[in-house]
Amino acid sequence: MSRAPTILAAACTFPAGPSLALADAAVRASLSLQQYHPDYFDTAGERTRISAFPLAAPFDSDRWWLLAEAVLAQLNTALAEQPAPTRRQLWLVLPETRGRPGLPANLQTHLQARLEGSTGPWQHIEVVTGGHAAGVQALMQASEAVQRDPATLAIVLAVEAGLSKEALFWLDMQGLLHGASQPWKGRTRANPYGRIPGEGAAAIALGGHAPNTQGWASLLGCATAMEPNTHRHSQPCTGKGLYLAARQALTQAGQHRPAKVDTITADLNGEPYRADQFGFTALRLGEHLAEDWQRSTPALSSGDLGCATAVVHVALAAYAQWQRSSQAHHLVLASSDDSLRGAAIVGTLQPISLQPEVRPWRSPSTSTA
Repeated sequence: MSRAPTILAAACTFPAGPSLALADAAVRASLSLQQYHPDYFDTAGERTRISAFPLAAPFDSDRWWLLAEAVLAQLNTALAEQPAPTRRQLWLVLPETRGRPGLPANLQTHLQARLEGSTGPWQHIEVVTGGHAAGVQALMQASEAVQRDPATLAIVLAVEAGLSKEALFWLDMQGLLHGASQPWKGRTRANPYGRIPGEGAAAIALGGHAPNTQGWASLLGCATAMEPNTHRHSQPCTGKGLYLAARQALTQAGQHRPAKVDTITADLNGEPYRADQFGFTALRLGEHLAEDWQRSTPALSSGDLGCATAVVHVALAAYAQWQRSSQAHHLVLASSDDSLRGAAIVGTLQPISLQPEVRPWRSPSTSTA
């Protein structure tokens, strides 16, 4: 059986945590950085909150590039001591533009052109589009590439900055915008549920397992599944898809190194739908959890990071394993507005068992050497 891919390094940025170390501190302390949207007003004329960098730049494709450029610079610094790879491949995770208003029309082509011109050369750039769990799909593809060719450096980059007026209006009309005015019992009230939209980016570098590899953690398992009941369905979500993805990822991790899960990173973002889903999933996973397992909820600090969510959470999990190594596993759960669900298992870096050199025995009395 092939070894699990190594997370060589990671990087992440969002307003409350502009670097991965600061993001880790912000998430652990539940610190956030929010502001009122400069242009959007809800149906009652009230301003709504977002988690955004204090930049004068509009929410266009150039702003997405600023986030991508910043996180790739952090990643390159973290990779400075790694041996030069023979192949560099990039997986770029972006939102699905169909059915999601308010995104730049030239987003994909603009970012691809900037990546090829500024950060190359890349032997291959693969674009993966989707919702909150799309990053798990990209990590699966990157893991497969590394297992086929351990000399490949596979980088997964995810960017989210969908904070235009149209994007917030789209969330507001679905009842997904936290704090927006809603009709309630003949009057209006601020929505107590829903998400605070955020912006950010993350990048993860995967490599093969070799004696000279100095990585942060191992990506022991990575899987996706489909959920039959999304937030648009009238029936409650009992987490069937999320549990299936988690069980598959745990099975993969057990083949490498069996261990209990002591931390679950969940993408809970203020929506009751996701709370129900997480609760049912955690109950089903009981046998895999350590007695004192803990839950991490990064959205309290970062806001809802859309398609960058899963990659940000795996980056935080890898950093935690690197800084506070644990023999237990870290489970990252990825839900979404669409049907895709994902899960990833991050564990300690697997040691390499080097076979001792074997030489034929010779009697000292007959040796001439």
